[in-house]
Amino acid sequence: MRFRTNRILEKNRQGKKGLGLGLVYPSAEAIEIVGMLGGFDFVQLDGEHGLFSPESIDEMCRVADGFGLNVIARVPGIDGSTINSYLDRGVTGIWGPHIETAEEARALVDASLFGPDGQRSWGGGRGNYYNHSALIDIPGGERTDYMRQTNANTLVLCQLESARAFENLDAILEVEGIDGYVFGPNDLAQSMGLPGEPGHPDVVAAERQVAERIHAAGGKLHTDLFAVIELRHLVVDGAQRFLAESA
Repeated sequence: MRFRTNRILEKNRQGKKGLGLGLVYPSAEAIEIVGMLGGFDFVQLDGEHGLFSPESIDEMCRVADGFGLNVIARVPGIDGSTINSYLDRGVTGIWGPHIETAEEARALVDASLFGPDGQRSWGGGRGNYYNHSALIDIPGGERTDYMRQTNANTLVLCQLESARAFENLDAILEVEGIDGYVFGPNDLAQSMGLPGEPGHPDVVAAERQVAERIHAAGGKLHTDLFAVIELRHLVVDGAQRFLAESA
């Protein structure tokens, strides 16, 4: 049976963090370069603020697959059709933004995982090997084991980025199927009446307190699971060094 294993989760089981490259714009070439370089486990796409079409996601997932890299993505929204459009391309990690209630957290899980863990719709795109038994390498039409293995290798991340989300934390933490939690300091600051001040002591203190509560409940932050270097930072940092050294 063919299915995509999740290298982040594999590294976590070894007591290590997954290492990834973050993109806010399409670049199959950047994925190819880090794939050739080696040492990377995944690519992260920012589908909420980045510029990605279904075709570009498809191309980047195809390149990543060729180098054994996973692709995870922050999606623009948590409705089933949006999340499916990423999963059906071959994405193996869903990062759901602006989760404020347990109901929204449950909707994120439902859209990301097949039954019985969720309600992910079965599709015929490359994410499910075009829904062909010969390509999935399973006989007949039985999909149960494939769906179970896929669920076990799909990372689900819940982004808490508002005062309301923090107020509803206890209920959100009761939702099963979430692998990690992410903060959003800029949006959190704005929701706290401190627009443009993500480093304000009140914002920092709120995140620290919530992080402690998440860990106390047995949960994990995304920083416990993986580390990402952003391609945009690599470009700017490298360009600044070049300018400074060449002046």
